[in-house]
Amino acid sequence: MMNRRAITLLLSLVSGVAACRQAPEAKAAQLRAVVTARNQELAHRVAIADANPATTPPLAMWIVPPELREISGLTLTARGTLLAHDDNVGRVYEIDPRTGVMLKRFMLSGDPKGDFEAITTVGTDIYLLESNGKLYRFKEAADGQEAPYTRYDTHLGHECQFESMTYEPDSTRLVLVCKKVADKNLRHELVIYRLTLPVTDATTPSMITIPMKEVIGANKWPTFRPSDITIDPLTGNYVLIASKEKALAVITPQGEVVRSEPLPPGHDQAEGVTITRDSILIVSDEATHRPADITLYRWHSDEPSKTAR
Repeated sequence: MMNRRAITLLLSLVSGVAACRQAPEAKAAQLRAVVTARNQELAHRVAIADANPATTPPLAMWIVPPELREISGLTLTARGTLLAHDDNVGRVYEIDPRTGVMLKRFMLSGDPKGDFEAITTVGTDIYLLESNGKLYRFKEAADGQEAPYTRYDTHLGHECQFESMTYEPDSTRLVLVCKKVADKNLRHELVIYRLTLPVTDATTPSMITIPMKEVIGANKWPTFRPSDITIDPLTGNYVLIASKEKALAVITPQGEVVRSEPLPPGHDQAEGVTITRDSILIVSDEATHRPADITLYRWHSDEPSKTAR
């Protein structure tokens, strides 16, 4: 396994370029050179990964700015850029995941405080989830601007503590996964709620449960506490990560566990996950004894025959 630190390419390098006292043309040219070099290097590493599918070295790792030290959920825009958010305030950051370039920052109107844990995109809408099940719906704003929002209560805060949410386009619904379950009868189950869009305060979610022992499989984890979820764009399967267990699980929408396995080494606090349409797995880690970062891997989908829907 390649050491994650050995392949680090810093976001701060690009920020530093922008901060130099240069003519705008010189700054733009220098930034273009950085972006071109990083795109070429990433393409080279993807080719190596495709030629050696049995290995899982990182393709790249981006150190994010200190303001994102508590980076939480991840989602992709239709443009292929990455949206990440802070854990404690309603602020969203757009990053080019292929080059590590910070593109913009914007905030929800009034800069609301909360325990924000997950983010997903639904067309031109963005949804941000609090751990108590409150949902914020808004549109992208320009760099440095505020985004008006509408807040909904899923009324699930007394059922679960949430850290995971994604959008399932095949069924036009939001998928929320419990990290901690209040009902003692469900303590040994993985609990997934699904809310059909459009969401209102009166929306009634559906629920599926999966025995925790099936999620854990042959692994030695005592349990599996999801910190984020995404959907494999090729199979439609749910892909979940668990920070405490340093774990990853793939589950069909019908609740069948396809596989579960440890995350690659070096993920001290993995809080966000997403997968690009060209099969790059992206994992974000909050700051611990080192800065917060985003790591890219080549993603290998499971055989369709095993995961037919």
